[in-house]
Amino acid sequence: MSTTLTIRNLEEPVKHLLRIQAARHKRSMEAEARDILTRAVTQMDAPGQTPTTDTVNAAAMQALNAIRGKWQGRGTTDAAMRELRDED
Repeated sequence: MSTTLTIRNLEEPVKHLLRIQAARHKRSMEAEARDILTRAVTQMDAPGQTPTTDTVNAAAMQALNAIRGKWQGRGTTDAAMRELRDED
């Protein structure tokens, strides 16, 4: 599955540091950002440990199940958004 993520308003110093870090790891800025995001959301404790597909899938399923539990039986997405906005 492929997803496109656009990050707007990234401060120049952050962009510069990302470029340097990517070069240090001999990969593109996109690959570096992907690695950083993957490690951040899977909460890897050991530095340098590469998350496996199973780890990423388990973390995603855990997050999805938490959301499903909160919204189960509440109807459509539109109804859930109206409830969040306190609309009738």
